[in-house]
Amino acid sequence: MRTNPVILEMLMQRFRSVAEEMGYSVQRTGYTAFVNETADLGVALVTPEGEIFGYPLGIGITTFVNLDMSDAFGAFDHYDEGDIVVTNDPYTSGAMSSHLPDVNVFRPVFHDGRLVCFTFAYVHSTDVGGNVAGSLTPANYEVFQEGIRIPPIKLYKKDVLNEDVLKLMMNNVRVPADNWGDLRAMITALRVGERRVHELIERYGSDTFLSAMRDCLDYSEDRVRKQIRSIRPGTYHFHDYLDDDVASEVPVRLQVAVTVESESMHLDFTGTDPQLKAAFNLYSAGKPHPWLIYKLMSLFATMDPGIPLNSGMMRPVSVTAPAGSVVNCVFPAAIGLRTTMGVRLQDAVMGALAQALPDVVPAAGSGTIVPVVFAEPSATGRGIEVNVLEPLSGGTGGGSQADGLHARDVVDLANLRNSPLETVESKSSTRVFVYGLRPDSAGAGKFRGGCGVVFEFEVLAPDCVIIARGMERLRFQPWGLHGGACGAFGRIEVKRAGDDHFEQVHKADALRASVGDVIRLSTAGGGGYGDPLERDATKVLDDVLNGFVTAAGAERDYGVVTRNGQLDEVATARLRKSRRTAELPALYTLGAAREEYERVWNPEVSRAMVDILFGLPQPMRYEVRNRLWRAMEKRRSEDRACDVAALETLWAEQRRRMEKSALRIETQPQSAQTAVR
Repeated sequence: MRTNPVILEMLMQRFRSVAEEMGYSVQRTGYTAFVNETADLGVALVTPEGEIFGYPLGIGITTFVNLDMSDAFGAFDHYDEGDIVVTNDPYTSGAMSSHLPDVNVFRPVFHDGRLVCFTFAYVHSTDVGGNVAGSLTPANYEVFQEGIRIPPIKLYKKDVLNEDVLKLMMNNVRVPADNWGDLRAMITALRVGERRVHELIERYGSDTFLSAMRDCLDYSEDRVRKQIRSIRPGTYHFHDYLDDDVASEVPVRLQVAVTVESESMHLDFTGTDPQLKAAFNLYSAGKPHPWLIYKLMSLFATMDPGIPLNSGMMRPVSVTAPAGSVVNCVFPAAIGLRTTMGVRLQDAVMGALAQALPDVVPAAGSGTIVPVVFAEPSATGRGIEVNVLEPLSGGTGGGSQADGLHARDVVDLANLRNSPLETVESKSSTRVFVYGLRPDSAGAGKFRGGCGVVFEFEVLAPDCVIIARGMERLRFQPWGLHGGACGAFGRIEVKRAGDDHFEQVHKADALRASVGDVIRLSTAGGGGYGDPLERDATKVLDDVLNGFVTAAGAERDYGVVTRNGQLDEVATARLRKSRRTAELPALYTLGAAREEYERVWNPEVSRAMVDILFGLPQPMRYEVRNRLWRAMEKRRSEDRACDVAALETLWAEQRRRMEKSALRIETQPQSAQTAVR
């Protein structure tokens, strides 16, 4: 270590505080509610090589600590003081941005003519063009449909605004005033960060600043390697699913093998489905991208809460992300809903590690983050207005020592905060009836999961569109651990004007609504941990009194009898005794729907399907996947064999039909499913 330990500790805290000041600068000067209320933003101090060394704890996204910015920084051979680069395109920024609405900016910081670091900021823009308001819809299958693509380009040169670049950007979005307002907030934050860096260099000297910048990364790396050494070595497998891709009814299978070896960890996503003709793909550039591994950061910080948050934390982690798969799609695949994919990948990673760390890893959370987009005709009669009403999530999973948190799965405690309902109703033609916790949605357990939420609102204007992108767990519940129950399914319901009842609908691309229509969104709860019959009966009573569990749910799920808000101890003891068994609980409670699905799509059949698909040219895989899946499901309905041999027979039949229709098939080598890095 090159830096005096005391000085290093002081500077690490200063690096974090500078980043947090930048974050609050963006939030307080941001133009849109999604920035100044919800705080969907990120900031950092970054080394010239693209590693984050200063990162916030209390504002914005706090899980992208290992975002690799080297490719974006390398887009230019030369920087001058006052340059500011803007980009939102994952494919040309080396996955710095992960979808087009995330507009990223960065600024070089010099001292005596020497580049010492970069300041960085991003916000989620309400709209960046594309074929729907808000830019994001599952129906998109090419990135060109999702909005304007901005490769790394200098918006400012030597502190002079490039008006032509700005005009091009603003002429391709629906709400240019909003976008420009948020962009200016980020530019202000970059300058705040630059000023604070200069102050640190003036106080400590450039050599000390630079050595501390490197040492803090090494320090975090060393502490994480120490934690990995405490994990039982081995390779741990798990898989999970997206319900479907909306464009088809086919579930999307996500496979991971986590290998813990000495001081390192490797995640291999081989066996995951090919990329989709829908917007759920993730472009990772084959790197250990945050969307592939961000819960590992949370895991390491849980195991050692004192680890400084910076890119050094994730140096011990590597990945195999097959090119052309949903975890590393190839251009020009649509990527707008990559959050949905990334969230479920974390469930798969944690599911695997539950085998190695049974007392540390909690049950699955809701796996849902739903920015509810509301688009309506502008009051001026020109164009449309677009707002994010609320960012909805669900409950976290219960753990070995504590219940899950309500309504906070997926999101950081510092990010995606609720918008006040007064703000929601003042900025959109809506009237909110219900926004609260969803009773009986938490998976039962010795430590229950957290509750999901219910968001119910009436539409007050004609010709409106609601996009509840990212709504998940409508088909496969969040799993429980060690005898804990699954969390409740998510639900989307609509009551049309004049009707007296709600109708459940499946995930919608864009839900059209008019005056008097009522929309109800209910997110999943987290899975439970441990046998529900072992939960302290007084805690169950507290949950009933707090409205988290109904009296009927307490009796059904926990064997706890309550009468008029009081615990009936005698009836509870009798009921629990009648339900107890000597059987040891399984590690996972996957739910009846998933168990029935995997009666056909077991690991052997699923892997055979992936092998067939990755033996084909990439453009053919999606259609062949859907055809084979439907053919296998038809066999299921006919109660016929649905094993690997049946799949191979169906593939031979499909291949003959395709050849007859003059569709050329060129098989790819089995090594086609390889990592980029």
